[in-house]
Amino acid sequence: MIAKAGYEILKLARENKVYFLFEASVASGIPIIGAFTHSLTSYKLKEIIGILNGTTNYILTKMSEEGKDYEEALKEAQEKEYAEADPGKDIDGSDAFNKIFILSAIAFRAEINQDNIYYEGIRNITKLDIEYARELGYTVKLLALARNTGTDLDIRVHPALIPQKHTLANIGGPYNGILVRGGEFGDLTFSGLGAGALPAGSMIVSDVVEIIKNYGNYHNQYNYFEKKKIRDFSQTYSPYYLRIRVKDRPGVLAEIAGVFARKKVSFLSVIQKGEAGEVADIVFLTHQAKEGNVQEALKEVARLECVVKICNAIRVVEI
Repeated sequence: MIAKAGYEILKLARENKVYFLFEASVASGIPIIGAFTHSLTSYKLKEIIGILNGTTNYILTKMSEEGKDYEEALKEAQEKEYAEADPGKDIDGSDAFNKIFILSAIAFRAEINQDNIYYEGIRNITKLDIEYARELGYTVKLLALARNTGTDLDIRVHPALIPQKHTLANIGGPYNGILVRGGEFGDLTFSGLGAGALPAGSMIVSDVVEIIKNYGNYHNQYNYFEKKKIRDFSQTYSPYYLRIRVKDRPGVLAEIAGVFARKKVSFLSVIQKGEAGEVADIVFLTHQAKEGNVQEALKEVARLECVVKICNAIRVVEI
């Protein structure tokens, strides 16, 4: 509701001089909205990188640490009540999408069009990709990102490889983690439970207490929102992890590399996985490349006679 009608509700609250607080709408057990509206109000926030969905983080943690497959990890999350009977909003990324929309609006004081934000879930993540990512020094997480470029906002949700040594890579299970960057204070990291009734309930009670404490002393925390443009996702840049299944024969790598080169996508590393046989998986790490160029290259590569399947394409976030 906050993501869909938040601006209108805040306007009504402002006109009627009443409080409308919604701390529990994002990251359950982390008082991140309070941090943005109180502690960090004097700072120019530049970037938010977050693990904002406890369900998907629990699933990816189980796949990574215990070698469970996706369906097995999801079933366990449902048994522990970290996932709904219908987990679609969590798994497909729309829950994290709503949350990063709310955080972006509050952190950047921005009025933005929700329809222009890209989001993608974790259904295509496999144990094999998690294993290969680990070999390369990365962990797979569902990330929500928002960056103020000065001219527009780059906001998106998608699975990402992040360096294993980073704090966010080590936030596991149903926990959420949020990295906030600003010029004055550098990096701040928040962590807390992101799934379950108790963390959200605690934040709701905190909002009620805040309203009672300020009864009769109304002050508006949301005086203005400036209209901001969302960057076209095809114009964003990321390195990529690519896993492509090919016919195991000479010349295949050169064919694939030629397509990517024409689209101005270069490779940082290339590894062939699997024993010699009829097919093999080739894992590529690219240098930073334009999203639109990578997608065009993948479509063209998929049509090559030597390519059996584009198994996965996951963005890399070098935090």
